[in-house]
Amino acid sequence: MPNAPKPLHQTFTFPANILSETDQNFDFRVDVDGKTKTIDLPDGGQIITAPGQHATLTNLTDNTSVTLNITGTTHATALEDGSTLYEVNGRNLLFDPSIGPNDTRGFVLAIGHFSYIFGPADDSGQQDLVQPLEGQGQVVNVFDLLV
Repeated sequence: MPNAPKPLHQTFTFPANILSETDQNFDFRVDVDGKTKTIDLPDGGQIITAPGQHATLTNLTDNTSVTLNITGTTHATALEDGSTLYEVNGRNLLFDPSIGPNDTRGFVLAIGHFSYIFGPADDSGQQDLVQPLEGQGQVVNVFDLLV
């Protein structure tokens, strides 16, 4: 079927204390499986879907693991000032040292409707977070699930 979601199988490994503001003092791995599809919009934005997607996170110190359903969607919109607005709906695994209300910085499972904004890219392509995660729903610090 043309333009159908494509299979996704990716593994990422992160060192202890990758996020200096957290108590994550163990190496961990994230295995993502499922499907993904990116829809390019006429205004230059994108919608990214994740049908059947899940992530297994593993604490590599003691092999504690948890599997999360992450079938949410992400809608990225370029703003006039060069910033990018991200709106996430459903169940999304989000990773950023500055993201999250109530000091849940780092790696969170956001369940509901949330948004965040990254500023324009600098010369090296890096973008600063200018609006932290906010919205309605539940935010779970996934590091708490791995200890």
